Amino acid sequence: MGKTAQELNTDIQTLESSGFADNVVFGFEDYKISKEQLRELMQFVESLKEISNSELSKWNKSLGEYYEEKFKEFLDGGSVSTLDRSVARAFFEWYHLMENVIDGSDNWEETCGSGHLHYQECPGDPLVTWKRGYSTLFNILMKDLPCCHNGLQMPLSDRILLNKAVDTIDWDPSCDTAEGEKKIEITCTDGTLYVADFVIITSSLGFLKSNFDSLFVPSLPPFKKRAIQGLGFGTVDKIFIKFKNPWWSSDWGGVSLLRRRPEGVKSNALRSQWSDHILGFYTVRLHPNMLIAWVTGKAAREAEKLSENEILEVCSTLLKKYVGADFAYTEPTGLIRSTWFNNPFTLGSYSYRSMKSKEMNVWASDLAQPVYDSSGYPRLFFAGEATHDFFYSTVHGAVETGWREADRIAKYCNGFQNAKL
Repeated sequence: MGKTAQELNTDIQTLESSGFADNVVFGFEDYKISKEQLRELMQFVESLKEISNSELSKWNKSLGEYYEEKFKEFLDGGSVSTLDRSVARAFFEWYHLMENVIDGSDNWEETCGSGHLHYQECPGDPLVTWKRGYSTLFNILMKDLPCCHNGLQMPLSDRILLNKAVDTIDWDPSCDTAEGEKKIEITCTDGTLYVADFVIITSSLGFLKSNFDSLFVPSLPPFKKRAIQGLGFGTVDKIFIKFKNPWWSSDWGGVSLLRRRPEGVKSNALRSQWSDHILGFYTVRLHPNMLIAWVTGKAAREAEKLSENEILEVCSTLLKKYVGADFAYTEPTGLIRSTWFNNPFTLGSYSYRSMKSKEMNVWASDLAQPVYDSSGYPRLFFAGEATHDFFYSTVHGAVETGWREADRIAKYCNGFQNAKL
């Protein structure tokens, strides 16, 4: 989307990175690992990523099983020179949580190893924040900018209806209209009815998983149901903690939390509380009084059930344990958090390629395939990040799929009814 902003001569400085800060320390409650130790571990991770690009394509198991095998080789091969096995293992547990944040999975043993390669990095910084929120993105997409069309909006504003939750989509009605042409009927929860020739479904995969049986009339064809059921969809939440003043130094970027685990004990046994899954606490660009924490999977869903005061107390207690000896810690004044799973219109954050995807042999292309009515006309078109072959889990991927489906409909309407959609 940064490229789109540049093409429209938009001030690209409206974008700021929300990626992980620099100068982050890694440590336990009573011990911080050295830069040399961290460098050795990071070199292993980088080499692992490089090797996996060729090896995972032939790997039939989960991403987690692949990484676990490689990590065992790393430890048993005598590669550890600056730290003991327990510290290396603790870092690897942290890296597991980090990978879950990136993938959106509850556990990397649920992530398909070969399917993991479907994802492609986009040019530039993949983690950005719009200073004025996503309204900036919508303004760019609608060309609602002074530098475009003399500041005139595209004729879309009066066509976007808010607070219109859809109850049912009757995409293959049995009755013809007075003109003799079948129409799709969209009924909203407030009772209003809309008719259309086509419908582009852009809801999250999480919403589809929970509502496809009741949303579509008649029921979706089996291939579409399989795609919805087979693709993975997880929860990743951010917790922004506010302080009256920063108690940390200007060269401190945050702390990644390492937990000790005895050899032979599984990570699930180690992480019994939702807070055990917090990745770390990191500084936030342009917000000097704020830190951000990341939490994923079941732990994120459990945290969403708690009050803000409960979350704040747990985070403050945990953070104090890890930094109390290094800084004059002061209590936070509030927080802002995401609750993607409890939002009834998202029910999670973004998609990933799961082991179930591999077992059922369903991928983004299956979810993106249009649905035809009983007369052979395309009626339902599917867009959204989960339908993108390689930019899934991203906003720019979601935008691209919207353009893709609009082009598909235009192609059909322009006389290419017999062309493959």
